[in-house]
This record gives sequence, C-alpha cells and structure tokens, in this order.
Amino acid sequence: MSSEPDIVVKAQQHKTAADSAYAATLWSDAAREYEAALSLMSGTDDGLGLDEPELLTNLGACYWSMSEARTGWRTLRRAMQLYRERGDGLGLALATVQVLRIWGPWERQQAMADDALELLGPDGDPYLRARLLLSTAWRGRDDRFDQAMAIAEEHGFEDLLTQRTQNDAFVAYRETGDIDAMIETSLRSFETYARLGVFQPATMTLRQTGFGTIEHGLLDRGSEIAWKCVEHARSFHLKFDEELALTDLAGVHFARADYDGCNDVLCQLTTNTDFRADLYRMWVVERSGDTKAAVQMMVDPDRAGRAATGMSQTHAAAAGVLYRAGLEDPARRELEQWAEIGRPNGDMGIEAPVLFECIAALGDDALVAEVVESYEAPKPGEPRAPTFAVLSGRAVAPTHGALLTRLLRFEDAERVYREGLDWCERERTPIDAGLCLGGLGGLAMARGETSAAEELLSRARNIFTQHGALLYLPRVSP
Repeated sequence: MSSEPDIVVKAQQHKTAADSAYAATLWSDAAREYEAALSLMSGTDDGLGLDEPELLTNLGACYWSMSEARTGWRTLRRAMQLYRERGDGLGLALATVQVLRIWGPWERQQAMADDALELLGPDGDPYLRARLLLSTAWRGRDDRFDQAMAIAEEHGFEDLLTQRTQNDAFVAYRETGDIDAMIETSLRSFETYARLGVFQPATMTLRQTGFGTIEHGLLDRGSEIAWKCVEHARSFHLKFDEELALTDLAGVHFARADYDGCNDVLCQLTTNTDFRADLYRMWVVERSGDTKAAVQMMVDPDRAGRAATGMSQTHAAAAGVLYRAGLEDPARRELEQWAEIGRPNGDMGIEAPVLFECIAALGDDALVAEVVESYEAPKPGEPRAPTFAVLSGRAVAPTHGALLTRLLRFEDAERVYREGLDWCERERTPIDAGLCLGGLGGLAMARGETSAAEELLSRARNIFTQHGALLYLPRVSP
C-alpha cells in the first residue's frame, strides 16, 4: 500500500534524528529512533523512501555498543539477509563488518567474512575488504592479516595500519618478555586511534593492554590502564567495552580477597552480558565454604553465545565448582566438555585455574600434560605463559604446581610454588599465596619433613582464616 505524506515525513524525521544520535554515540537514543522509523516502514510497499537493511545495520551496531549482543546479532543478520537477497555486496560488507564485532565461533566468523568478500568482489570497496580480512585474522599470523595490511598500505588507511603497531606490541612481548615495550607500543596505538577518531578500536586497545599487563603479573599497573579504558568507553557510551574492563578489574579485587571492592565494581555493570560477573558472585560464595549454594549459582554455558572462549570458561567454572562440592560425576562431564573445546593457543592455561583440582583428580595424563605444557616455555609464535588468569582472578602458580605434582615432577612443582608465592606476596593476592603454601606443605609432608610441612600449612591456615576462605581450610588442616 502507498504511504500517506505525513507518515513519510515522520519516518524521515526519525531517521534524521537517529543518524544524528548515532554520530554523537548516543546509542540508546539512536536505537529508539531507528526502531520508530522501522515500525512506520512495516507493511508499506515503498519503504517510505528509506532503506530497511541500512537502518537495521545501524540499529544492530547500536545494540552491540549498548552491550545487547543477542539483539544486535539478530538485527545484523536480518540486514545481511536483505542485502544478500538483492545482491548488494557493499551493503553486505557493511553489515558483516558490524556483526564480526560480536564474538562467536571462529569458523562462523570467517565464513561470514568470506561470504561478504565474495559478494563484494575483488574490485569492491578496498576499505571494507581490508576490514573484513582484518576482523578474521589472528594477530598477524596468517595471510588474511598480510592481505589487509597490503590493502591498507596501498590506500593509506591509517586506522587499519595502526593494527600493525598493535600487533608489534604483542610480538615484542612474546619474543623479548619486555612488558614495558608492550605497554608503550600499545598506548601509542591508542593515541593514534584517538587522534583519528576511531573510538571503538581505541577503547579495545586500552582493554587489551590492561588485560595483557595484568595477565603478565603487574596488577596495579594493569588496573590503571583498565580504568583508563573504562573512562574512555564511557565517554563514547561503549557499554560492552566498559563492562569488559570493569570485569577485569573485579578479578583483581577478587584475587586480593577484597570482596567488597569486587562487588562495588560489579555493581557498576548495567547489563548482564558478561557472564563473568555472575561467576565472581558464585566464587565469592564458594570461597566462604558454602559449596551447595555455589552450585545453585552456576552459569548456563548457553550464555556464552557458542563462542569457544565463552563456552570453555563456563564449562571450566562448572567443573571446578561441582568438583569442590564433592559432585564428581557431573564435574567429570563438565571437565570432558571443557577439554574437547577447540581454543586459541594458550587459553587452556588461562582457564585451568578455576578447575585445577578437578583436572588433577579426574583428568587423564594426556590432559594434565597438555595443561602443564601451556605453562612451560612458549613455542615460536605462541603467547608467553600467563602469570595471572584475568578471566577468573587467580594466579596460575597453584594450578601449575598442582599439576606438576600430579606428573611426579616434584622439584619443578617446588620451584613453581616458591616463585608463585613470591609473586603472590608482592602483588598482594593472599588466597593464591595460601594455595602455594599448601602445595609446598604437601610436598614437604611427602618427603617426611613433618615440622617444615606443618609450618607451611599453618601459614596457609592463617591466611585462609583471616580472609574467610573456609573452602580451603580442610586442605591444610591436620
């Protein structure tokens, strides 16, 4: 049916208001106006002179910036379908670039990018070709990254070329262990992005830098960068990026047994997108010794949206909580699901601290060895082993030491526990320090050094008692 002139005017007004709000990064205002325009378009033959997939693309981008991932995904997929039906390669590329910001299974992400690249064609918009390639490259380790950089160099796309500087930061740390150089190079990338006005890459650079700094053992310095990320994200209303950094910060408070601080940070979250917030709430209850209540607070793996890293985190958390609650059969099932998930290099070592007791008790030798290997000297091209698991707020030393003990590598376990204890005391992570002391006490007891063992276990008991970590007291009690 044809449209009345006043409806056409109203729809155009909503779009104009939406575009203005979008340009000002007022995502919720923009989303409301795009929805109003789309509602008026519904059921008309002429679309009121507006382009539905264009509006859906912008609306989906708004939802993602507002940390409404599922709604953003559905909206962008609808836009992609409409663009594909009319053979619009440029439009499909625009929508796909946006949907690739939403985390999902790597194979699916790459398939969507390849589909868009095919319809766009080799002579299509070079900026979008480079964006699609770069969005599905892995830190400069594949041809997609090289192709994207070649396009960016040819056309002078400075924002995309800045990704090479960011990649250099990762390479510098991987090859030299110079974390100062990594931070300096990453912050240089941030400044370039900020100067160019590409605020989302700027924000994510801060998040990645803070994350990496915390992961490699500098909790205070990394927290400063993470707070900078929070502030920058808030200035552009990037809710998802803000909440990622906030949850990283919650992990530092959790590691330091500052549960009030952890809760204060979590209370700043305004959405429930990042399931880690609920994991921390579960772990705080568990540490108090109430394992039954913790089991009731487990996070449904479906909340991870089938992204490998999210699925593996939720299965790992479930296996750990179930095992520590004495529920071995369901813990074994979760452990098996966790072990079967394909993941990028290094992620197994990052995730293992939440279920290391389960791995040590129920994992087969091959799994234990695989996790231990993730903490050993890195192979060429692979990330350095983490010191701290940012995703769960725990030092890795208790995990590494326990699994070395399981493999009967007692001298190595002793070294890892002692080095880990030094780090924990320096970085003020008392519960992990207690776990290292407990591990050392167990090794001393196995050697028949009863007096030394009791001294170590007594220190662990005092730490756990002081910080209300009743969960761990039975491990270090006579």
